[in-house]
Amino acid sequence: MDRNLALENHLLTRCYSSQAEITTLLETRYITSEAGVPHLVLLPTSGPEGVKPAKGARTDLAKNVAIKPSQVRKLNTRRAMKSYIKTTLASQKKVVARVQAARNKSQPLDIDALVDKYNIPTFDSYLRLHGLWQQYIQDLLFGEQKTASLPMLLPRLSTADFNGCWLRVIDAKDGNLIGLQGIVMYDSQHSFMMVVPQVKSSNHVISPAQRVGGLRVVSKRGTMFSFDVDVNENETVAFTIIGSRFELRAVDRAAKKFKSHGVEDIY
Repeated sequence: MDRNLALENHLLTRCYSSQAEITTLLETRYITSEAGVPHLVLLPTSGPEGVKPAKGARTDLAKNVAIKPSQVRKLNTRRAMKSYIKTTLASQKKVVARVQAARNKSQPLDIDALVDKYNIPTFDSYLRLHGLWQQYIQDLLFGEQKTASLPMLLPRLSTADFNGCWLRVIDAKDGNLIGLQGIVMYDSQHSFMMVVPQVKSSNHVISPAQRVGGLRVVSKRGTMFSFDVDVNENETVAFTIIGSRFELRAVDRAAKKFKSHGVEDIY
């Protein structure tokens, strides 16, 4: 068979099971109708003749053209992140309840085993991400000079991405948040998703939630945060940010120009 007919042969294998019949069709593949228009006869692969396919059986290509791949990826990523956060918070609630029940009954409990069983994120697993963020923020703020004036630092800081930043809550409307610290897992528009360490020893009473650690959703509005940037091995610069001034997505902050002026509504 001529190699130029390979595509037609492959197409006909979807309609005919006999290779001899396919060869015959290819030899006399163009049949002239009464109107004089050449055409190729094909048979349906499945389903009775004259019956329309079920709704949803065919893909509407016109609809797919309107949806860009990047938009689909963004939508899927956001859904996956929301699902992960929801599942993790629900699992943490179960673990905290078991810790509280064990405390009430004065029973021993392996909290680390529960954290591993329910896939609760641990602070130590995000230390590497924090190390990468330190390299990123150093390059963003100081570059190769390692020194920069305050007017130069503030615009750069306002456009920074805080995923991986080790944040501390130094003031908040919710007094229970003061002193909380953790590594930012996800910088959303209105909150920081932080992974906090487990508190295993303290001079104060440790709550079951503190013993478990894991994920915390901290609202930016009404909260003041601080973090440190390592300039070199012997020097560290501390920064304080007002959460309500960062109620934008990281990608939107990069394109926004912040103005330097006094504000009254600190919180």
